[in-house]
Amino acid sequence: MVDTNIKSEVELWMSLRNLTSKDMFSKSDPCVIVYENKRGRGWVEIGRTEVIQNKHNPDFKKRIRMNYFFEKRQELKFDVWDWDNSRTKSTSGQDFIGSVKMSLGDAVVDSGRPQKIIKRDGRRVACKGRGRLIVKCEEISSNKEKFYLKLSGIKLPKMDFGLFAKSDPYFQIFRKQETSWIKIYQSEVCSKTLEPRWKPITLKVADMNNGDEKRPILVRVWDHDKVGSHDLIGEFTATLSELQQGKRFGLIRPKKKKAKIYGHVELTEAKRYKEASFLDYIRGGMDVSVMFAIDFTGSNRDPNHPSSLHYMGGRTPNPYADAIQKIQSILSVYDQDQKIPAYGFGARLRRSNEVSHCFPINMNPSNPEVIGMHGLLSAYKQSFNHLLLSGPTYFTESYTILVILTDGVIDDMRQSINSIVEMSNLPISIVIVGVGTANFAAMEHLDGDKQVLVSSSGRRSSRDIVQFVPMREFVNNPYGLTDATLAEIPSQMLLYAKKKRVGPLRISERKWDDTIVEGEIIGEMKSLAIGQPQIDTKQYSVPSGPQQPRSQQPGTWFAQATTLPQTQYQQPAQAQGQAPGAWFGQATTLPQTAYQPYVAPQPRGQYVQTQATGYQQPPTQPIQGAQQGRGNWWGQPPPVPTQPTTQQIQAPGQWGQAQPPQGGQAQGQYYQPPPPSY
Repeated sequence: MVDTNIKSEVELWMSLRNLTSKDMFSKSDPCVIVYENKRGRGWVEIGRTEVIQNKHNPDFKKRIRMNYFFEKRQELKFDVWDWDNSRTKSTSGQDFIGSVKMSLGDAVVDSGRPQKIIKRDGRRVACKGRGRLIVKCEEISSNKEKFYLKLSGIKLPKMDFGLFAKSDPYFQIFRKQETSWIKIYQSEVCSKTLEPRWKPITLKVADMNNGDEKRPILVRVWDHDKVGSHDLIGEFTATLSELQQGKRFGLIRPKKKKAKIYGHVELTEAKRYKEASFLDYIRGGMDVSVMFAIDFTGSNRDPNHPSSLHYMGGRTPNPYADAIQKIQSILSVYDQDQKIPAYGFGARLRRSNEVSHCFPINMNPSNPEVIGMHGLLSAYKQSFNHLLLSGPTYFTESYTILVILTDGVIDDMRQSINSIVEMSNLPISIVIVGVGTANFAAMEHLDGDKQVLVSSSGRRSSRDIVQFVPMREFVNNPYGLTDATLAEIPSQMLLYAKKKRVGPLRISERKWDDTIVEGEIIGEMKSLAIGQPQIDTKQYSVPSGPQQPRSQQPGTWFAQATTLPQTQYQQPAQAQGQAPGAWFGQATTLPQTAYQPYVAPQPRGQYVQTQATGYQQPPTQPIQGAQQGRGNWWGQPPPVPTQPTTQQIQAPGQWGQAQPPQGGQAQGQYYQPPPPSY
């Protein structure tokens, strides 16, 4: 069973750029108020910054603390005000500048990225450079500190009567809280011994001293009695630094008038360290992907009938679509490419008239991925044109975070357990959502919270990777489904990392360009799996000017020169051969641009620099069976200018400085690529 009580506390601090002036004769006096959309309570203020006088680019000092939960969508709103009346905390009479909405997950993943400030009517704030809010999010490091200690008792007194009687000692640890003591840990009982060796424990430093290094910690040792109250053997107090030194402490009884030592407690091992958190892996570039598997077995009933779990004609989403929306709305924040492999099982495909237990719901075996939640829902709805519900239910293999939506009992339990045990050594979590009112006792057996799964060969599961949740338990709780299904994922991921001894990548704060007046704010994100080597990132900006960058769709041609010659191309003769990628025929002149650049996968909202494209000299006649390498295009490349013209613009992936100087790439500078290889 994994610990689901993993909670991270984060700090938010804000900056503003390029604000508009709300005052006639002076600059604005900005302030930011932060709200969280509390469940059932609406927008609730959780904090506000100080007011900074007469400044349009303020960096606020006050930070907002809040708890981060992976399994919840924590919606935030940042209202920006020009605070004219400092004698009141009310917003009445103050000038509203604009607002920004985002989730806390967005703030974690895109920490420091400038966000456009929007007015209440949905328009951007009209000011020079477009007003922007910068929100930085950082986990409070003190919450990651742990203290490992191993205690043993030395010559403890006998507390039980009898000739051969001894003691049954255990200990408790308390933290001082004003005038009282709060228990934070209790050990196991070591039976019938005066020299106990308790199991090693690991506690959070914050739980032990709450950040106060001088705060005393109380350790009490008791003799456990099966009948009646337990007997105090003795106690001692020490600070965390004293415990860390591994001293031997004498046990006393404060209520005794005569000072006496009742045995000793020795710290045989003591170590203070910082443990990597789930947010360390997320901010270090780990990409959390998701895969869906949808049950199309006949037990779901005819999808054209209102009683079906797949019925599409209702006013509200059916249970499958509802589960997809709720779960993917949480996970999409952490999936950088938004590509979702989606499969179905238990359906009879119309094209083959055979029952399939693993098929892509978009009916494209060569590319089973769909883009985003809308693409997933669209493919799910369209899939019924290509299949008939059948059965029974079988589960086989998975990867990453596998979300299985099913309504029935599985019929290959032994094979499913074998697969889960084998996958327990892989970086994967499996979430099973039971849809409908069927008996899900077999599904609950796959959830390893109560017992460890054992394969047919006797191999035990190395960790719990399955979480099963029946959807019917959350009919009246719109947030309960995601809370229950996703709560264990951070713990499962951390347990995998510990077992494999894989640490998070180094966290490097991305330097977003917050001074750009025109063009989009851009940067580069890392898409890394656990244990992948560190990648050096580069930051680039889109040059401004009268010609704005044109978006390029995959498969389209892009003009590199300032103007594209209006050249007509003739159709080739019937017997004329064509080399792969070559142009049909040629008129009087060949335009300067005649190639298609390789389009690299691009993280959302950001540009990625690719290496200079290589070219290949086309033969006079096509070579039979010639193969065209990836990124190599047929066609004579145009001459590369050493210096750009005034009106020339930079296309994504074409130009770029291989190793930009410190401080980024100067606008208008281009890299002279090496001569093309033929």
